[in-house]
Amino acid sequence: MMTFFWNCSDLGTNPDAKDDNNTPVDISYIANIQPIFNSNCTDCHGDSGGLNLSSYSGLMAGGNHGNVVISGAGAGSIIVQKLGSSPPFGDQMPKGGSALSTAKIELITAWIDAGAENN
Repeated sequence: MMTFFWNCSDLGTNPDAKDDNNTPVDISYIANIQPIFNSNCTDCHGDSGGLNLSSYSGLMAGGNHGNVVISGAGAGSIIVQKLGSSPPFGDQMPKGGSALSTAKIELITAWIDAGAENN
């Protein structure tokens, strides 16, 4: 289990963040987060529908349920809650697909906790 320092301002880096191979990473939206969305989410949440995860601006614009990212509050962000096993509404995402690994969900959470920057 990884430990994260909540409410820590580390400008997008988190020494405890790791990828699926348990390798420490500096969290980058472009290098780490968008590829997760591209591989798992954009078939349904691409350029149409209520939430567009094909770009940073689409993610930050939110969807039918409002903002899905609360900068600095990963666990409170709808995107993280919907990826978890007990979403606050509807189905766990990705719908009809395999759940994301714990490492990927924790990486997204850590990126949001670090400020959800477009880096």
